[in-house]
Amino acid sequence: MKVKILIILLHLFCLNVIAQEVEDDRDRIFTNKNIEKLYLGAIMKISSLNADNYEFVEAANLPPVDYLQTTDVTLIVPSKSAMINFIMKDFDEDVLPVIVSESSPHTRKVTSYDKLGAFFGQKINPEIMLAVNPKAKNSKPIYAAKFTNLIYSLDCMPDYAKARAHVAMKGRDPQDYMYVDGISFGRAASIFIESDADYETIKTLIEKKYYKRAVTEQDEAILANSTIHFQISDTKQVDLQDGDPFEIIRHYMTTPITKEDFLRPIWFTGVDLKDGYMVYTP
Repeated sequence: MKVKILIILLHLFCLNVIAQEVEDDRDRIFTNKNIEKLYLGAIMKISSLNADNYEFVEAANLPPVDYLQTTDVTLIVPSKSAMINFIMKDFDEDVLPVIVSESSPHTRKVTSYDKLGAFFGQKINPEIMLAVNPKAKNSKPIYAAKFTNLIYSLDCMPDYAKARAHVAMKGRDPQDYMYVDGISFGRAASIFIESDADYETIKTLIEKKYYKRAVTEQDEAILANSTIHFQISDTKQVDLQDGDPFEIIRHYMTTPITKEDFLRPIWFTGVDLKDGYMVYTP
């Protein structure tokens, strides 16, 4: 088994699980590629969804947004620190609406590493995200599996009129920008397998390995003739060097929940500034 691991820490994941074979379709749930910068109520350039780094409108005194997690109106001037303070206040008061929904692996066949728009909700740079050369010839089919553990979600109601009128939007077209109106926090990981085996075989094999079920000699032979890339979506150091990729992912996904899990945004949604419509993959 040829295992290729990614040492730099990555940011991904969305919940698009429609077709067995994933194409470059549009989606409205986006992988978070910038864990350190994303925050609820951020104003972001829509086209930057397909860039390596998102482009945010940075300005003081952005219009307050209403955090929808409370029964009362909770107006907060959007910023990363304001979002963290809101979460931590609820965390300290033990009133967070926790959703612990570790999912089964979602496995899909992808046409190539250059065609992952639907899998991630946006275009990605495979050389950065997966440490692979998308232009390299690959004769084997590629199978992608995602693992997610949703811990907590935040949503907000923006004030579109005030946002459009803000001095920071002067000279900018509102239809080119979006509000980050929803963020989900938790844990995410993914694994990519290059193999000549068919979809059902790989799907079953991934589940066997992840859940520590017995594997056959044929399963072992398939793994021995496959190339595996895997990654953990986190900003903290995770040892990817030693051990079975499935064991590493399983350990990461199932360890006890900590305070940090409430601050790790794994995917997000957006609405455009012009009309408040849902934003889809550009």
